[in-house]
Amino acid sequence: MQHVIGRYKVWIAIVLLGVLLFALWGAMFHKQQATSLRDSVFQHYTQETANQVNLLIQQQKNASVALALMLAENPNIKNLMLSECCDYQHDLKQVADRIERESSINSIWLHAVNRDGISLARSWTDKRGDSLIEVRSDLRGLLAGPHQTPSTSISTGLFTMSFKTTVPVFESGVLLGVVEVISQFQPLVNQMTEKGYPSLVLADRRYRDQLTLARSGVFIDDYYLVNTQPAERWIGLLKDIELSQFLTEQTYLLKDNYMINPVPIFNVEKEVEGYWVLFVPTDMINFHQIDDLQSRFMLVSAVVLVMLVLLGLLLLSRQQVALQGQYYKEIIDSASDILYVSDLDHIIYANGHFFEFFDEFDSLTAFHKRYQCVCDLFEPGEGLLQREINGVYWIQYILNHPEVVHKAKIVQHGQAHYFAIKVQPLNQTVFGRYTIAMQDISELELAQTKLVQLSQTDELTGIGNRLFFNKNLAHELARAKRHDLSLCIMMFDIDHFKSINDQYGHDVGDKVLKELTLLVMGQLRESDLFCRFGGEEFIVLLPDTDMENAKILTERLLSLIAQYYFDALPSHRITCSFGLTQIQQGDNYNTVLKRVDKALYASKNGGRNQIQIR
Repeated sequence: MQHVIGRYKVWIAIVLLGVLLFALWGAMFHKQQATSLRDSVFQHYTQETANQVNLLIQQQKNASVALALMLAENPNIKNLMLSECCDYQHDLKQVADRIERESSINSIWLHAVNRDGISLARSWTDKRGDSLIEVRSDLRGLLAGPHQTPSTSISTGLFTMSFKTTVPVFESGVLLGVVEVISQFQPLVNQMTEKGYPSLVLADRRYRDQLTLARSGVFIDDYYLVNTQPAERWIGLLKDIELSQFLTEQTYLLKDNYMINPVPIFNVEKEVEGYWVLFVPTDMINFHQIDDLQSRFMLVSAVVLVMLVLLGLLLLSRQQVALQGQYYKEIIDSASDILYVSDLDHIIYANGHFFEFFDEFDSLTAFHKRYQCVCDLFEPGEGLLQREINGVYWIQYILNHPEVVHKAKIVQHGQAHYFAIKVQPLNQTVFGRYTIAMQDISELELAQTKLVQLSQTDELTGIGNRLFFNKNLAHELARAKRHDLSLCIMMFDIDHFKSINDQYGHDVGDKVLKELTLLVMGQLRESDLFCRFGGEEFIVLLPDTDMENAKILTERLLSLIAQYYFDALPSHRITCSFGLTQIQQGDNYNTVLKRVDKALYASKNGGRNQIQIR
């Protein structure tokens, strides 16, 4: 044996040196891999929290638009703009307080501006009477060319940075002014705090001199602190770093057991308006097992390399694959949403939240016996994901449109759930596999749906309002022209209604409007659209109805109303004037409404309690 060793000692030394060098290289390589894996975990949480912030911002914008449209049809807002001597700020604050009581929206400000650009009232302050024409280019444009499309943005004013939605207010086609809904960031900050992510919202430093009436009065390195309830702990974490450089680099920072993640907030011009800085506790980030697995792997690899180089290389490769698989499992299981890994055919791995939601299955094998894909459970609906959209498979469709918030509806145990869905390729080395994240947004979606319903419903009578009628008129006009169908429109209002309010009071007038609504509804078909057009004026859309049948219905209503005994009215009787028209060749939204309006005025000028046809 000594002879053999002596003969091949040079080769043995070379082999042992090679094994030693290979072991050292392996140790360095896997240490680098461990660092890379840890950085990937932080990057994952950075992206996840940024996605949650951007989703909250988009949902807040949608809710503000729906609320602004509703307020534009609110009679209290219109009365405020028409009134000449009122406690404007008190009235506007009452509207804001009611919205906060009866909906999920809180911390909002309302601002009413007349058609000359003069501030009538602000719900959060008694400051009023100042002209905004010179300082507000968006108001100048809106008042010069009013339209029904709301303007929504994130902007910074004298008081703070906030969401601002502006919409014009009309009465009988006449512009009264505009109403603005200004909502705050603090409720959204509270939502992120409840999820375990405390945060600070900062307005950009270029607004330092503009914020003369700043609410909090707190500035950090010239960045204004938007939070109304800031904790000194989080402010302290930012005060001793180069804040401007940190924010503009937009990368995470590890400090005092927190991952500090800045998310830029953009205005309508795609400029950075401010930053949402999140403080993610590192103990919420599950990556410690990566280091444990890495240490065990390096120890086993070193022992195997000493015993047998080839076997060591094989084990090295196998362990690397196992480690990578474990890494992705830990990422998926540590997330708070439903996460799973899938190729285009099957689900490969799913986290615990997947089986909590699909609780009738205890394994992916059981799931695949019934469904090939989660998309088999997607419910149809406008703007919702389906298995294929325009001929493109849903996963590829999401990847093709990363700028859009993609939503899906799934009914589980008889209850509808809405999800915001994100898709990311697993990594560059595993082609054709994707990580799918499903965030439950059911509460926010239902709240937004309720706001839309409120914005299209007349508050007093419960039937559709003018906005709802305008939306449906455009649809029915297009349908009638496309299929060559008849379509009639009836418009009527109560004769001498002002005298009822003046003599008996507005409470009696409101009860008469409610009774009249129920009386007319009882004579209409389910397909007819009955709406309050404004004040005492009502309008009825009669699809698939020619002039002869429309006239019969109108005559019946004229007679029925005139003979009806109104309980709320001491005189018990009212009459109504009616205008009636049928769509004609070349009609559009404006021409048909103008014609039926002329018919109504002809009826009123002709003595009232009659029908005029145009």
